[in-house]
Amino acid sequence: MKLARRGFLHLLAGTAAVPAAAVLGQGTITSTGAIRVVERTHYYAKPGLAAEVLDVRRKASAVRVSIGLPAGEIFVKYPGGDGSEPDVAWQCTFADVAAREADLAARAASAEFESVRVQMRQLYARFERQVFAIASL
Repeated sequence: MKLARRGFLHLLAGTAAVPAAAVLGQGTITSTGAIRVVERTHYYAKPGLAAEVLDVRRKASAVRVSIGLPAGEIFVKYPGGDGSEPDVAWQCTFADVAAREADLAARAASAEFESVRVQMRQLYARFERQVFAIASL
């Protein structure tokens, strides 16, 4: 039994030495395994509307839950920041690319979610969406 466990640990150590990603071309990294995806949105509120942006982002997260999607996480500007931060940010992590694509399709199919988007567009001066793949350590 100890030999089997030791063999397993050696195998595990060997796989840890294999690179998790391969670099293809300048600045392009492709994973050799499943790709977890993080989507972040940044909302820079029009002057005086940061609280309303937060309220509508909370509403959007509630709509996500009502259509069977994860709520994600909401972040607000930290008072000690340098001032360049968004007033409100939202983030959600997906198990893989297919999970994010299904999430996008569910949002696109929801009239209620689109209604929240329309409301939000009236409140922000700038919007950014960022999508990342999580890199292995």
